[in-house]
Amino acid sequence: MSHAWQKLIVFLEGQRIGILQEDISGKHSFIYDADAPAQLSLSMPRRSQPWTGKPIEAYIDGVLPDDPMTRRAIGKQYGVNGNNPFALLSAIGLDCAGGAQFVPPEQIETVKDDPYSLVPISEKEIEQRLASIAGTSDASWQASDEHWSLNGAQDKIALHYANGKWYEAHGTAPTTHIIKPGIHALHEQAFNEYICMKTIGALGIPVAQTTFRMFGETPALVSTRWDRKISTVNGRPIVQRIHQEDFCQATAHSTQEKYQSDGGPSAQDIIQCMRNNNLSEIDIDQFYIALVVNFLIGGTDAHAKNYALLEPTGAKPSFAPLYDTASMYAYETQRKQRKLAMSIGGEYNYERIELRHWQKLTEPFGSKDFKFCCSMLQTLSQIMPITFMATAINCLQKVSALDQSNSSVFENRKKLIDKIGRGLTEQCNRVESWFA
Repeated sequence: MSHAWQKLIVFLEGQRIGILQEDISGKHSFIYDADAPAQLSLSMPRRSQPWTGKPIEAYIDGVLPDDPMTRRAIGKQYGVNGNNPFALLSAIGLDCAGGAQFVPPEQIETVKDDPYSLVPISEKEIEQRLASIAGTSDASWQASDEHWSLNGAQDKIALHYANGKWYEAHGTAPTTHIIKPGIHALHEQAFNEYICMKTIGALGIPVAQTTFRMFGETPALVSTRWDRKISTVNGRPIVQRIHQEDFCQATAHSTQEKYQSDGGPSAQDIIQCMRNNNLSEIDIDQFYIALVVNFLIGGTDAHAKNYALLEPTGAKPSFAPLYDTASMYAYETQRKQRKLAMSIGGEYNYERIELRHWQKLTEPFGSKDFKFCCSMLQTLSQIMPITFMATAINCLQKVSALDQSNSSVFENRKKLIDKIGRGLTEQCNRVESWFA
C-alpha cells in the first residue's frame, strides 16, 4: 500500500465496499473496508489484507472492452491512458457490468446523492452511434458525457430505456439495455444471435431477453440487462444494479486468457469453482446444459467470459442467464475446422468429440454428472432442430414486418436459417447415434 498515489472508491450495488489504488509503478491493490457488506469477486473474499496481483488485475481488466484499440479510443476521448485499466475506470467506471462502480474521490457525493442524469436520444442518433462503431475497433463506444463500461469483444453501446423512450445515461445513471449492431465481418450476425437466443429461450433455458430492432437502416440486437432490476418507489422507476462477474474474473484469469487454449478456465475449472462456492446443483446443471446447447447449435465462442455468475448482496451466487450465443453453422467453415472455445474432455474439434469425452469431462465429479449430461444430450438433440426452425421462422416473420425488408434481405435471412438448421440437424443426428 506504500507509494500509492491514485485511488478510486469502490461501490457495490450502491454501497461502499473498499478502495482500489494504483502505485507509482502502475501496480494495483484493492482493500476492503472493515464494514464492507459484500465481496467484489469470488476470487477476492473479504479480508483485512489488501488484494494484489492477478485477482485484482484480472477483475479490473475484465470490466473493460476486450479490444486494446477500443480501449485506446476510449482513453483518447477522455484524455487518459487507454492502456491503463485504472485510468480507464477513473473515466468510465461509474456504471460497469454488475453492481460495481469505481468512483474518483471528488465524485463521492455525486454517487451518494444518486441523481439520474438522463439525456433523450432519438433513434436516428442511435443509428449514427451504431454506424460509428460497427466494424471498427478504433472508435469509442461512449458519448462524451457517458461513464459506463462494458466488457466483451463485440461493438456495442449501452442506453437507458424508460416509458418507451431511449436515453443516454450520464454521470452515475444506470444503463438498462445493451445494443449491438452485430459483427461486421459475419453476415447477418445480429439476426443469427437473435434467433439462437430465442431458440434457447424457447427450450425453457434462462437467457438474456433480446429483441431485434431497426434503428433507421441499421439492424441491431437489443438485450435487456439481466444485472439490472427495475422497481417503483413513490411512483418513480428505480433501477437497481445487481452484482455479477464472468468466470474469468471469478477464477482470476485475464481477458487475454478467456479461451481455454490460451490458459483460461476449462469447463472442469468452472464446475469446480461453482462447487467451491456452494452454488446449487441446479446451477451446475444449468452450466452442463449450456455446454450441450453450444455443442449442438454451433456456439463456438462460448469461452469463460461468455459464462457468468449473479452475486446479489446477501444472497448465494447463481449461474447467470446465457448471452452472446450465435451459430457458426451459418458461415462457410470446413467441418474439420470447427472447434469449441472450451474443450469437452480435452477435445476441441467438433468432429472428434464423442460420448467418451463427455464422460471424461464429468469424471472428477462422479457418475451423477455424466448421467445428467447423457440425459441432456439425448433430450436436446431430439427437440432442438424442430424448436429452432419453428422459432427462427417466427422471428423472420416478425423482423420482416418490422423493417419491411426487401426480398433479397428476406431471402438472405431465410438462407441463414436453413444453413443453421442443416448444421444443427446433422450434429443432433450424430449425437442421437451415440445412444442408438
